[in-house]
Amino acid sequence: MIFFTTEEIEQWINEDAPLVDLTSHLLGLNNQPGILQIATRHPTRVALTEEAGRIFEILGCCVRNICPSGEDVPAQSVLLSAEGPAGALHRGWKVAMNLLEYMCGVATHTAEMVNKVREYSDIPLLVTRKHQPGLKKPLIKAILAGGAVPHRLGLSETILIFANHLNLLGGRAALPALLADMKAAACEQKITVECDDLDQAVQAAEAGTDAVQFDKVSPQDLSTWCPELKASFPNLVVLSAGGVGPENVQDYARTGVDGIVLSSVFHAKPADLGVTISLR
Repeated sequence: MIFFTTEEIEQWINEDAPLVDLTSHLLGLNNQPGILQIATRHPTRVALTEEAGRIFEILGCCVRNICPSGEDVPAQSVLLSAEGPAGALHRGWKVAMNLLEYMCGVATHTAEMVNKVREYSDIPLLVTRKHQPGLKKPLIKAILAGGAVPHRLGLSETILIFANHLNLLGGRAALPALLADMKAAACEQKITVECDDLDQAVQAAEAGTDAVQFDKVSPQDLSTWCPELKASFPNLVVLSAGGVGPENVQDYARTGVDGIVLSSVFHAKPADLGVTISLR
């Protein structure tokens, strides 16, 4: 699983309360013993409860219960409970709640999309790196909890050739020579070429690419193109990317592609959670 340093979690806390929780201080609640519970109001795929628990532990509280990431829970389930000084519980309250609402929302939506695909195919749902800056690690953990797979964790470990690369290197006619040199240099890596139509995919496959990634191609076209490509290039991996959402993901799952690439799960509706703090 994704590892978060203590320093990263402390930064989340300090962003919200860098000096003092003025309300709790003026109410004289800092040392009042309390118990906090975070519960969901609807069926939820859980994500990042472990990190939410560490927020309270860093603040000096004792975490009593954590529902692990990746679990499906019904409405009214308690995701996390912690005991400690009321001032510390209040200081961690919104940080933990906001983290869980956003990330459980992404995990729940991702799980729904994965389940839709599995009704028709066992191909993976591949999530792109089009995440909000600064949120890469929590969002990757959330989509993993939802059952999806990262498409590209970053530019450093994958090779995906776009039209904008080829525009600078002589266009698609340069692909055969380019791929030969790249395969020799990156002999342990797979190479993918983005394509807009069947002709581009055939040309990339003949040039020696390992995979083609169609961008914003309709399910109808893919249903026709995939059998042709597989018949001519049995080892070619065919991916579909762009424009995929809950309303059409099953259409793409039926086309014969080897994986569906998308980023829409990053814009999922946050989970609806409730927090209560009471006397211990």
